[in-house]
Amino acid sequence: MNKFKQALVVAGAFLAFAGVSYVSSDTVSADTPRVDMVDVSNHNGQMTAPEFVYMRNNYGVKAITTKISEGTTFHDYTAPGNIAAAKAAGVYINGYHFLSSTTVSGAIAEADYAVRMAKADGLPTGAVLAVDIENSYQLSMGSAMQPVAKAFENEVMRAGGYRSTTYTGGYSSSVSPAGEKAWLAQYLYDPSKAMGLYSQEHAYQWSSSQTFASSYGRFDVSVLYDNFFTAGTDKDAVVPNVTPSKPVVNHDTSAIKQFKNAGNRFTAYKSFRVDKIAFVNGMWQAINYDLAGGKDASWTANGIPLAMLDNITRGNYAATRVGDMVKFKAGYSYGTIDQYDNASNGAGIVEGAYGSIWYNANSLLTK
Repeated sequence: MNKFKQALVVAGAFLAFAGVSYVSSDTVSADTPRVDMVDVSNHNGQMTAPEFVYMRNNYGVKAITTKISEGTTFHDYTAPGNIAAAKAAGVYINGYHFLSSTTVSGAIAEADYAVRMAKADGLPTGAVLAVDIENSYQLSMGSAMQPVAKAFENEVMRAGGYRSTTYTGGYSSSVSPAGEKAWLAQYLYDPSKAMGLYSQEHAYQWSSSQTFASSYGRFDVSVLYDNFFTAGTDKDAVVPNVTPSKPVVNHDTSAIKQFKNAGNRFTAYKSFRVDKIAFVNGMWQAINYDLAGGKDASWTANGIPLAMLDNITRGNYAATRVGDMVKFKAGYSYGTIDQYDNASNGAGIVEGAYGSIWYNANSLLTK
């Protein structure tokens, strides 16, 4: 959390990771951890849907966690707008509360306040409402803070139907309830995804200085190790990962013959409709029923990453929605067909790092 950076000055236990990460480039590095989740608060100002869309499309951001409240009197004014913007951008939205108390009764009172604010702000039932523990006087209590954290977590579930976990520093994880996965922060000078730091937890916040071309200032970013922050709220977009059946060898179809006669070359310059959209296999994808060969399309076999597409209907800085018209970006709009499946009349094209995507050969002829 951005408030966490202020607490670092006085919290001796956190000074070991106060050598903050200098990852502030807007270029995704293959070596750094993923940018799965961004947390925001009034320190970042009021966020907008196009900003979250940019993070989603260019970084694969799945979830936003916004500050809701602090103590029993402070309500973050940006929370309602951030929640609405995240929903419009098609990313999961969660919240967090900055805890002031050191007692069970105090934690319950703060949880009740946080629930009231979260409900008023539009945080959906089933989302995460995390408890943020970083005050030095709390950290010095160590494991004695566990019942306090647990009381907050239990109360937000009872009173609001929210799931919860504890956010704190990696070196102060003893404040998190024993046996429970947490959300831990530690800012290294050279973070690497190969480290798998805190991979036994729900999430690891690895930088407090990530920048995005779409937004002003610096952001806290986390890699997610499970679906805790992307579950519990149904966006009507996420579908099961369906494994395609193995192709059956058959005689070439008419369309496949045409492609083979043309040297297995294809062009796909025309636009097409987005019939389905979902976050599957770590990326946002679209399906067009004609290109996929029908409505029983598989996301694994037929899903087209949004990063390969230009949105004709609303441009690339707005959330792509079902019904939008899109077309392949330059570089993906022509090339060589790498594999055929006679039984399904399928044409498989290796789309760089996205792997092989299967298209209906007849439909691909018209594109």
